[in-house]
Amino acid sequence: MDREILFIPAILSFFMIGSFGCAFLFVDQGTAQQKELEAFLKTAKVVDIEIGGLGGRNEPWRITLNDQKMTRKGIFKYQDRPAPGFFPVSYKREIAAYELTKLFKMDIVPPVVEREILRKNDSPRKGSLQIMVEGCVTEMDRRARKLEPPDAKAFENAMEELNVFENLTYCPRDMKDILIHKDTWKVCRVDFMEAFDTLSELLPETTISRCSRRLYLGLQLDPKVIEAAMKPYLTVKEIQALLDRRNMILEKLQILIKDKGEPAVLFDIKP
Repeated sequence: MDREILFIPAILSFFMIGSFGCAFLFVDQGTAQQKELEAFLKTAKVVDIEIGGLGGRNEPWRITLNDQKMTRKGIFKYQDRPAPGFFPVSYKREIAAYELTKLFKMDIVPPVVEREILRKNDSPRKGSLQIMVEGCVTEMDRRARKLEPPDAKAFENAMEELNVFENLTYCPRDMKDILIHKDTWKVCRVDFMEAFDTLSELLPETTISRCSRRLYLGLQLDPKVIEAAMKPYLTVKEIQALLDRRNMILEKLQILIKDKGEPAVLFDIKP
């Protein structure tokens, strides 16, 4: 998975830890904030393109954007190698993961849009452009530094929710892609270019034992609604596998609720 630094408006008051880190936060008016950031990503002028500075096998570009009101940065990915084939990856999966969190009223994935970027002496490239966030530590660095959250239960809940979402999207965990906000301990996840496998199974060596109430409700949406949201970004087989995993997760959670009771399985994410 690519190691990325993401950036979000200063209203979040982020402070950087280490050379790679980030996080993302939406408040109750998340939909309005998402739309504002999406509009910025789609329309702001590209003033600088940095290639090769972020590393990672998917060769992301760091883009500086300005809309005459503010300057922000974004991560641009353009590779699109659909399955079947050697090492299939697609920038469209980045957008699919974000659109799925919006559908489920979650705030795990930072805003990302599809956009065409023109580099000097090059033909235009279409790809995903994701807002950059600053002021976080990766889960890998958190463990190395032995940093402990002030609210252990809230952090555990956030990681449990993430575990369910990673199983849903079939995106194996990479500790470098889990980003934790220094002040609030808000958890987010980046890099889904290799997600949405066509396997109708859950991630190996993972256990689903609990889930946020908002994600549980999202999983119960009409499959046609989920299919319509994913259709612009995923193949028919990828969507079907996603729906199959959704059914598996729901079945597991419903059995757990029956055996242990709803309070032991479902939890609310603190705003």
